[in-house]
Amino acid sequence: MPAAAKMRHIEISIRSGAKRKIFLVSEEKAHAIETLLQNDPDDTNDLVDVGEIFPKLNDPSKLPAITFRGIRAKTGLTQKGVAERLGITQAEVSKIESGKRSIGKALAKKIEKEFKIDYRRFL
Repeated sequence: MPAAAKMRHIEISIRSGAKRKIFLVSEEKAHAIETLLQNDPDDTNDLVDVGEIFPKLNDPSKLPAITFRGIRAKTGLTQKGVAERLGITQAEVSKIESGKRSIGKALAKKIEKEFKIDYRRFL
């Protein structure tokens, strides 16, 4: 069986007032964002809605998976590390992050206990 290819992600930090959000994006998307910002960073007439660059952010059904993936970005853990802390397999973490597996209430409560994030964000 061939080894799984690792996709390299770039961390993008977006600030809005005092709030800061961190996104992990593919290199391709990071370069597209960089190109958009380099064209004319002072021209506010050409602002781009974050939903155009990250369409999944506008889909409420994707938010639990995005939030779950954000745990790894914030903590610096691997999928295996998150899995060990939650008592699930690395494969389950991968499925949750990709949106192929939902997060039930019991797992959401474990996430809340382990990472101090309100469990309702995952339901």
